[in-house]
Amino acid sequence: MTNYLWINPVSAALYEGDTLDLAVRNKGFLPVQCQENHIEIVREKYRKAIARSSGCVVDMRCPMAAQYIKEKFDQPKLIFPDIHPILIHCARELQKRYTEDGAVLTVTTPCASLKLLGESLGLPGTVFLTWNEFVKEHKIALERKSLENSPIPPGFFDDFERDVHTLASYQEFDAFFMEQKHRDIKLVEALYCEAGCHNGDGILEEVAAE
Repeated sequence: MTNYLWINPVSAALYEGDTLDLAVRNKGFLPVQCQENHIEIVREKYRKAIARSSGCVVDMRCPMAAQYIKEKFDQPKLIFPDIHPILIHCARELQKRYTEDGAVLTVTTPCASLKLLGESLGLPGTVFLTWNEFVKEHKIALERKSLENSPIPPGFFDDFERDVHTLASYQEFDAFFMEQKHRDIKLVEALYCEAGCHNGDGILEEVAAE
């Protein structure tokens, strides 16, 4: 049985050179990459969502952020489009390409919420693990770099022509939505973890040590 592995960009950025690739191959995994440009595919979906919406479209790329906003501030003028995160788009592509003939695809995530979302899809032959879970389970002990920025930082929608506002951590959510500031914009970019997924609970070493 072949064990394929997709390493999310945040996890990959933690390590130098080819050390991570060699380490996972030594554990019996074959790293794979997406062929489609899911970043642009997702951007285009949001462009279409904005074009057909009369309210403020909420960024759904971070499940924790989207869930928090929907549960606490769900209002008629807030639109929650059915658009999956980039990671889920990648997982769907890879699952179709690599899970035939009994092969297993492991998809790593930078946080528990993305792992849970992936698991909820029930993709055949596909396992979702946070990065901390993966390295612990397979005893991969490599020195990590400290990431100051996420590979996909705030500003994902900066090239949009319509009004966009970025909330770079959950600490900014309450004041923004309670003051109804979303009524003046077309799309709100929302990140739960400070400045991006490099601070996700599935990737921080102090979380893994608890």
